[in-house]
Amino acid sequence: MSECSAVNESMPLLLTESLDAQRRELAHQHIESCAVCGEEWSAFKETWATLGDLPEVEVPPRVRARFLERAGLAERDDVGELVPMPARTPEPVRERERDNVVPFHRRSAFKWVAQAAAVVVLAGGGYLAGHRSAPILPTTDAQLTSVTPRTQRVADVRPMSIAETRVIDADAVSPIIEGRPNIANVQLVDSDASDNQIGVAFDITSRWTVTGSPKDKSMVRLLSYMLENEGAISPRSNAMEWVRRTYSDPQNANPEIANALAKVLRSSDSHEGVRIRAVETLTNLPPAVATQTRDALISALQSDPNPAVRIKAVEALANMARSGAVLDQTTVDTLRSKAAQDDENLYVRVKAAEALSNLKPE
Repeated sequence: MSECSAVNESMPLLLTESLDAQRRELAHQHIESCAVCGEEWSAFKETWATLGDLPEVEVPPRVRARFLERAGLAERDDVGELVPMPARTPEPVRERERDNVVPFHRRSAFKWVAQAAAVVVLAGGGYLAGHRSAPILPTTDAQLTSVTPRTQRVADVRPMSIAETRVIDADAVSPIIEGRPNIANVQLVDSDASDNQIGVAFDITSRWTVTGSPKDKSMVRLLSYMLENEGAISPRSNAMEWVRRTYSDPQNANPEIANALAKVLRSSDSHEGVRIRAVETLTNLPPAVATQTRDALISALQSDPNPAVRIKAVEALANMARSGAVLDQTTVDTLRSKAAQDDENLYVRVKAAEALSNLKPE
């Protein structure tokens, strides 16, 4: 498990102050140094504050009774009435086992019930939100017919437009709106006020799941587009992590993926944390795309305004030189320039000199 994943999993415990002092300090240090986790932490705190502003709702007696019974805090007597369980006397902890015991502060039954009610509310809200965003399809005979999987031929592949503008006649179709789809940018269209025709233009959000082999050209193009155009930091970083795991396999090497990561590095509107993740992803790509990787790293070393990104790029180039990779003359000249540049970050200069001492020019 990566450090970011571990910190993300501990964020709920961090909010409730359930972590010990050492883990809490380490988590805060990572959040302050990682832009992606910092954004995730801000979202956690915002959600937590929203939940704190919600009015308190009294737990229904039936729910309270069932929870106490399931939790072993109460039991039913002979007539079916709920009776609190007597408090248990904890067994003494042996001295040798004392260091292995994690301190636990007992909470009152009411707090447990309140938390259980909150979980029920959140689960119900998640179900309703998911139900609202999921379109309900009509149950026609064609949709109920099972489809036998078969090998797809090139002739079977049909172009599908994700970004498209449709104009449809209300007399000819019946839009399916039972699923309460997300509709935005509604605009009334009435080009000719003299006739009895009106129009409504709107954007509708759908969720697509596209599956295929990492070598499929359509999959590569789709992933490249997501790497270049996803605006939010966290989804973009997640996409890069997925690409790193998939395309680090030499069998899946593809220059289009490397070129897409290079465009992320050249993009001035990308967050520095995203550009650092792009460098890390590039360094994990197989040797088959070494040329594209090298060119992207040199571009970042030459022009990226953030020293942290340049440090990552020069480290990657130094590793390439140490592993025996052949670097072209442009790369050599750039490394020499950086090693001698007085106003450059000192660590960048040292790593550039290290790469020069190990490289093998063409």
